[in-house]
Amino acid sequence: MRFLKVILPPLIAFLVFAAIIKYNPLHHSFEGLADIGDGSAAGLIAYYKIFAPFQFVIAVLTQYLIILPLWDKILCRGKAAISIFISMAVVCVVLAFGIAYMIWDRAVGTEHLIHITLFMTGVQLFYWAINFLVMFLFDIRSVTKKIAVKQESETA
Repeated sequence: MRFLKVILPPLIAFLVFAAIIKYNPLHHSFEGLADIGDGSAAGLIAYYKIFAPFQFVIAVLTQYLIILPLWDKILCRGKAAISIFISMAVVCVVLAFGIAYMIWDRAVGTEHLIHITLFMTGVQLFYWAINFLVMFLFDIRSVTKKIAVKQESETA
């Protein structure tokens, strides 16, 4: 079961992103390598298409080394979930800003930097939402049992 928790959440999240990119109503033809680094959504999508296998390996390692221990902590102590999710959101913003700053062209102004940062933060948060939703679906029985036990102890 633990192996599935390592592989399936990133795989499903990647498949959702692939479907969004493939069936995007604002479909553009992408130039590939020429788009990467121009600070646009097309550049990010081109990067994703080219480097998806490497990103998946990184996602699986992150899932195994960081996310599963955090998820176990959430299952043991439900109140830890709020601080974990807030910390992850802050990390997403910081990392998105770092990447956005690296690809940002100062000539276009800081508004573009903010736009890139928000877009990349949204992509990361969407990925983690899908990831945690899949893990929740794996553990839904244990979560509902804990809720039922807690309610029984409160009524007794």
